[in-house]
Amino acid sequence: MSWRDKLWMWGYTQEEIGNPIPFTGSSKSFCSLESAARYFGMNNTVFMNSMHSLERMEENLAFVKDSKQILCGLPHGEANALAGAETISKMSLKFPNIRGIVLDDFLQLSGHPTTPELVRSIREKLRSANPELEIFVVMYSDLNHLDITPYLDLIDGIMLWRWVSTDHFWRAEFSTLLHRFKANYGKKLFHGVYLQNYGEYSSSAHPIDFELWKLQWMKILTSLRGKYAFLDGCVLLQNGWVGNPEFRDHVVWLKDTLEWFCETTTERA
Repeated sequence: MSWRDKLWMWGYTQEEIGNPIPFTGSSKSFCSLESAARYFGMNNTVFMNSMHSLERMEENLAFVKDSKQILCGLPHGEANALAGAETISKMSLKFPNIRGIVLDDFLQLSGHPTTPELVRSIREKLRSANPELEIFVVMYSDLNHLDITPYLDLIDGIMLWRWVSTDHFWRAEFSTLLHRFKANYGKKLFHGVYLQNYGEYSSSAHPIDFELWKLQWMKILTSLRGKYAFLDGCVLLQNGWVGNPEFRDHVVWLKDTLEWFCETTTERA
């Protein structure tokens, strides 16, 4: 496996470039999901168009057809989630690089209720046309959640995020958190990084503090390799900010850093 196989770009494809995309406020975006993934050399994409609309899904998936793996966002709400899971299952026959789905805001107490029975039904719909598809769930390490134990037989992976990022968390709590999740749940484990500081500024353009941005990535990359490599992948959110001039320093630094990391990590067969 290439080190770039552990890198995922989260976001939205655009049929018309220069329009705002979800969760970027009124900012115009000139960077579609496939362009951001290509720029960073990320082999995989998290395709979130499907979370908001199943219309023209095939046309937009075609933009990320060169991704090695794709995870598709699932709509919220029981009826929409079930319909989305079935649609994605069928679509995976046309796009065999679809690996599964993402359940966003999973079990967040202030979020959307998701019972084990519903997740079981989603899993059945998801595997109706393709029994190999997987379910990943998004959880935030700094927000309250319900117990995940009843869902362990129904999910395949966890994506952890830190909604409000702090220096203390990344230096003192991050590694322990990964170890705990891996040991307790035994699932594939990804961790995400926000380019935009959503936790403090919502969708009003404001990049994560630059020094904190660098610290996050060095901690995550370290956790992808070595004796204590508890992470199976990392996710960058999202492409809507990548072409924004206010984020340029962060973006250029990350591209250089990922090249350094991947090209200086020797692989043996």
